Amino acid sequence: MDGDAKVHNFPPVLELNVGGVYYTTSLSTLVKSQDHMLSAMFSGRHLVAKDKDGRYFIDADGTLFSHILRYLRSGDLPCSSMAPQVYKEAKYFGLEELQQHIEQMPVMMGKQARLQFQSRLAGFDEAIEQILATANKKQCIVSDEIVSFAVIAIHKDSQLVMNPAFDNDHRCFVNYPQDLNSADVVIGPWESDIEDVTDRVYLRAIARELESRGFTITFSKQGSCSYGIRNPDRIDCKKTVFKFIFHWHKFQ
Repeated sequence: MDGDAKVHNFPPVLELNVGGVYYTTSLSTLVKSQDHMLSAMFSGRHLVAKDKDGRYFIDADGTLFSHILRYLRSGDLPCSSMAPQVYKEAKYFGLEELQQHIEQMPVMMGKQARLQFQSRLAGFDEAIEQILATANKKQCIVSDEIVSFAVIAIHKDSQLVMNPAFDNDHRCFVNYPQDLNSADVVIGPWESDIEDVTDRVYLRAIARELESRGFTITFSKQGSCSYGIRNPDRIDCKKTVFKFIFHWHKFQ
């Protein structure tokens, strides 16, 4: 049998089992174009596995597949809230045109712009990891609410004090008791090729990224780092201290 010979003929109406969800569709819908995974599967050149009831099995997310079918049938696009999930399925099935359409939706363009901005902030991913690791360890109850928190010290510019009395490796804190208000994460010095990006903008970008992952957070400025020396003139740490609070559960 040569490489182009068909090994299977499919009926015009197909019963599908997609990840445990059942669909009925036409063969012509699945092979409407010839440049994606489904058209290849049902081209007749490949045997397609069946479940115990004779339905053709597709190993994919059964719920999201409804969006794939609607696009193949009539070109319908998903709503904004579903676009990121359907985009992953479009990539899985090799539906490049659907990917391009979704990429041009506001929700996806906004996400891409945010990710591009974050990539231009030095140390951004590492800061996120450190904040999450800290929040995972520091949990408490405040005003009938379970929360976690991370204290962050940040300063864009480098500060290297040559006076030996000044500890350049000190742990930043605001007021006392020092052990409750000391920085868990230090950000900086950091760089960006974007003009007018401040420490607060950097932290807002971190907050937005955490919110996009499903966390409920607030953050606020605690004040300037309280560390400093007088030897003989006053030399203060230039970092600013912020607190990120993760809100987990509020007791009614």
